[in-house]
Amino acid sequence: QQLVRSLHQKSSCLQELVHSLHQKSSCLQQLVHSLHQKSSYLQELVHSLQELAHSLHQKSSCLQQLVRSLHQKSSCLQELVHCSLGQKSYLQELVYYLLRQYFQDY
Repeated sequence: QQLVRSLHQKSSCLQELVHSLHQKSSCLQQLVHSLHQKSSYLQELVHSLQELAHSLHQKSSCLQQLVRSLHQKSSCLQELVHCSLGQKSYLQELVYYLLRQYFQDY
C-alpha cells in the first residue's frame, strides 16, 4: 500500500511536470511568434529607411543641380546688367555728342 501511495505521488508529480512543461512550451511558442512579428516589422522598417535614403539622395542631387543652374543664371544676369550699364553709358555719350553737334550748328 505504501508503494501504491508512492507511485501515486510520483505520478501526480510527473503530471504536474508535464503540465508545467506544456505551459512553458506554449510560452515559448508565443515568444517565437512575437519575435517573428518583430523581425518582420524590423525588416519592413529597414526597407522603408533604405527607400527614404534613396529618395533623399535623389532630392539632394536635384537640389545640387538646381543650385548649379541658379548660379549660372546669376552669372548670366550679372553679365547682362554689366552690358546694360555699358550700353547706357554709350547711349548717354551719344546723346551728349548729338546735343553738342545740334547746338554747335545753331
